[in-house]
Amino acid sequence: MNGFVHEEPHWPRAVLFDLDGTLIDSVPDIRAAVNELLARRGLGPLPLDQVKSMIGNGVQKLVERAFAATTESLSPAELQDEYMAMLDIYAKHLTGLTTLMPGVRGALDALHGEGVRLGLVTNKPQRFIETILDHFRLAHFFGTVIGGDAGVAKKPAPDMLLAALDQFGAKPWDAVMVGDSVSDVKAARAAGTFAIIVRGGYTVVPVEQLGADVVIDSFRQLGGVLPTLKPAA
Repeated sequence: MNGFVHEEPHWPRAVLFDLDGTLIDSVPDIRAAVNELLARRGLGPLPLDQVKSMIGNGVQKLVERAFAATTESLSPAELQDEYMAMLDIYAKHLTGLTTLMPGVRGALDALHGEGVRLGLVTNKPQRFIETILDHFRLAHFFGTVIGGDAGVAKKPAPDMLLAALDQFGAKPWDAVMVGDSVSDVKAARAAGTFAIIVRGGYTVVPVEQLGADVVIDSFRQLGGVLPTLKPAA
């Protein structure tokens, strides 16, 4: 057995995942892109931990936070220009330094083998997601992938989660959101799904304070935790 034993085959019907800080450790590549962006104005570089604390809520918010950290004041028009420049720069830094989080491939393979529908819901732009999933050979696991430019509100709004579940024909109470940050928990709560937080991500708030149903140390624990969240009949 693979460790993903469920009392009935349809629990959970769907598991949704965040990407950065959850499935992948992308902060080294993100830092490289941020510092290349800042260097164009003679700013930076920013250290890894500082950039790590800025991740969440999408690329535009990352750019805004990076320039704020340098005390460089940007007008809205300048911020938009730097955001567009960042998209081009980050496109060169998607997989060079990025790695899978421990236990990810085995967990996805086991869930997929059990027939659980898997979705990816991330504020990262769609074209970047596809490159990353192809690089790590993860694309075949996911029945739906919803990125930050998919036309629905970004997390912590529930819209991405609800859109994914609608595609699966699953109800929120039959689904679990797996992430690493307060945005993931807030999105799960607003959508009505269960929430699991994995340690080692990019949250600046202690994981025990995020309000998840369960906190796990790594993906190797995911299979044992999922059945414990099953609602009582």
